[in-house]
Amino acid sequence: MQYKISKGLLKERGKFNSRELAVEKIEPLKLFGTFLAVFLLSRVVIYINKEDIVGMAPFGLAFLISMLRTKNESKVLFCSLGAILGYITIGQELGNSAIYIITTLITLMTFYVLNKRNKYIGIKSVLSIYFLVQIINSVLINKYDLSASLFVSLIYTGVVIPIYFVIRYGLDCFENYNTNYYFNIEELISIGIVFCLIIGGIGDLSIFNIHLREIFSILFIISIAYVGGAANGSAIGIAMGLILGISNGAIVECVGFYSVLGLVAGLFKETGKIFSLLSAITIYIILSLYSKGSIDNGIVEILIGGAGFLLIPNRILNCIETEMSTESKNEDLIELHMNQIKTEFSERIEGLGEVLNNVSESVANLSTNEVLLYKDRSTALVNNLADRICSDCKMCNNCWNTQFNQTYSCFEKIIRGKEENYSVFPAELEKKCMRKYELLGEVDKLVLSMNAEAINREKLEEGRKIIAEHMKTMADNVGRILYDFKKDISMCTDLEKTIRRELNKNSVQYKDVFCFTDKDGKMKVKVNMSNCSGCRYCSKSVLPVVNSLVKRPMMIGKDGCSINPNNKDCTVTVREMPKYTVSSYVGMRVKEGEDYTGDTYNFGNVANGKYLTILSDGMGSGPEASRESKMTVDLVEKFINCGFGIDTALNTVNSIMTMKFDEDEKFSTLDMNTIDLYSGKISFIKVGATTSFIKRGKEIIKISSNMPPFGLVDKIEVDSIDKRIKNGDVIITLSDGVLDVDKSKIGDSEWLENYLIKAGSNPKDLAIDIIEESKKLNNGSIKDDMTVIVSKVQALY
Repeated sequence: MQYKISKGLLKERGKFNSRELAVEKIEPLKLFGTFLAVFLLSRVVIYINKEDIVGMAPFGLAFLISMLRTKNESKVLFCSLGAILGYITIGQELGNSAIYIITTLITLMTFYVLNKRNKYIGIKSVLSIYFLVQIINSVLINKYDLSASLFVSLIYTGVVIPIYFVIRYGLDCFENYNTNYYFNIEELISIGIVFCLIIGGIGDLSIFNIHLREIFSILFIISIAYVGGAANGSAIGIAMGLILGISNGAIVECVGFYSVLGLVAGLFKETGKIFSLLSAITIYIILSLYSKGSIDNGIVEILIGGAGFLLIPNRILNCIETEMSTESKNEDLIELHMNQIKTEFSERIEGLGEVLNNVSESVANLSTNEVLLYKDRSTALVNNLADRICSDCKMCNNCWNTQFNQTYSCFEKIIRGKEENYSVFPAELEKKCMRKYELLGEVDKLVLSMNAEAINREKLEEGRKIIAEHMKTMADNVGRILYDFKKDISMCTDLEKTIRRELNKNSVQYKDVFCFTDKDGKMKVKVNMSNCSGCRYCSKSVLPVVNSLVKRPMMIGKDGCSINPNNKDCTVTVREMPKYTVSSYVGMRVKEGEDYTGDTYNFGNVANGKYLTILSDGMGSGPEASRESKMTVDLVEKFINCGFGIDTALNTVNSIMTMKFDEDEKFSTLDMNTIDLYSGKISFIKVGATTSFIKRGKEIIKISSNMPPFGLVDKIEVDSIDKRIKNGDVIITLSDGVLDVDKSKIGDSEWLENYLIKAGSNPKDLAIDIIEESKKLNNGSIKDDMTVIVSKVQALY
């Protein structure tokens, strides 16, 4: 039987992705690691009587039992070989090592037999094998009586059980390495005990009387203490001391030395690797002097182990710290959840944009087929005309039954003539029609009615196209809003820890601290604390601590303290102090004969450390112009305060305002400038607005643009004019009612430039004086709404 297999499928199956290749490379390393681990574990001996080499070595067997759960033949085989080899190497140190070798061989053979039948050999089966081998050894080799053999075998077997669970627990935890799993202290200690046992398996191996086990023990303890702190360091030190102490008979001394070593190295972790190591060496020397009276024994080992610790790359230490630190994993998990929420929200917003696009396309495609429409309309007109004129005529039967085609064609010619503004009455119809003048009169009425319907239909078609274009623009703006939303903030966890520690050191009461860098790279610190009832506890206690740590000028945010209405807690935001501050003053005059001004303005600090000045001039004057300009200012300001980009804000506002203004053909201008109070960059954006000025001493800088006002175009191409401000600069923003004193010279600013050269720089005086000067040039009259905003820049440091 032949099967057809596509060539593409074979190619697909023949490919290995990078993950599969990585797994293939890692698997041999895992097998070697398993072999080495069980080899060393098998060499760890618990002596009952060291002189008679009586003891037990259950660790390799316990590791093998733990590995049986994987049902992986390769792992079990390598584990068994490592255990057998390990037990062989301690044959001279342990008289009953053959028991473990025989148990391992029987377990391996049983595993293979049962595995072929898809069955599992569990801990009970292995312990039963071990128990029987122990009884046989006690009765036949050691010549114990049966009751003594049962008792001894039961003790030996019982010791394996807790060791198995400790090793199994540690291996299960190690499987969660490099995941988002949170290790608790018990799991970390279990993993640490397994590594301590592995190091203990090195035994008394030495080179030039330098003991390798002590070197690796010190290296491991200092490394864990450095990345995990004093608690983890001392815990691992105790475990290592117990394991080595049981082997050499000096439990108290080993536990004391290694636990204190881990404790001190962990306490000094914040000082860096070198000082953490020096502190460990110092305490080791002190303990040696007090306990042994000299520092000869072990000093070489701790120096070599310390050198090895210094050579460990920080990247590896950071990986270990990440696994041990619940806080680090929690931060990563929070960031992951935030990104998932952001992705979910983004998908919904993108869906809204797609819906708007689809609706826009659907509305735009609702255009009528003009050819079919004309044919249907022509047929309807002829039928209508025939019903009105010919239905009760004596010649109706002759015209519409006998000569239908000729009559129908004549009626079409008459209607077409009226539509094209010329009069025609076909000769064929002239000969037989008895109601010529009635027919022509009805044609006039029908054509007039038809033209009115066509005009309404064209208006509807035009309105439909406008709506479709507006919806398309709104969909584009949704995309821009989404882009602004996706800009990230980064959390400053190290600074947050430092601030917490310093607040505690200075006895500052707080509940939570959150440090982050916003999308503009500015650092912010949010501190949550109990309400101080207006005592300015944040300024007196929190701000000095943050200033001392950040090493840059910081200040309480413009909103001061934010009180949670539910629990009355206070949240204060400490942010970087801007380099510049701006003070502004506005002068206004209403057009003569009006009660309302058509100009709307606003100025002040906005989000992200910027200072916004905005002025809108509604076309015309009075309440209607005022409403238009106020709507423009409010919308733009709200978008910017929410952190959206200028392009997004202006195009969204343009779409909204255009849909409104199309009704009465009214428009609105916008004159806006934003000052980055940190860098000193000022950006001018003028949507149909008049010239602005920067007064720098005697130098006058003109700022102008040719952008049309809101409502004239479907999409605004933002033309930003960027400058750099200096200390003492004065920015003048004004409406066209101030500048255009001579209607024959619209936009001419020469008079104002000359005036500014001689004028002072006080914002209040300058704003009033400019309006008075403009009024003076207008012969004392106010022909249009006048608004002048004068802002002065001052450097803080």
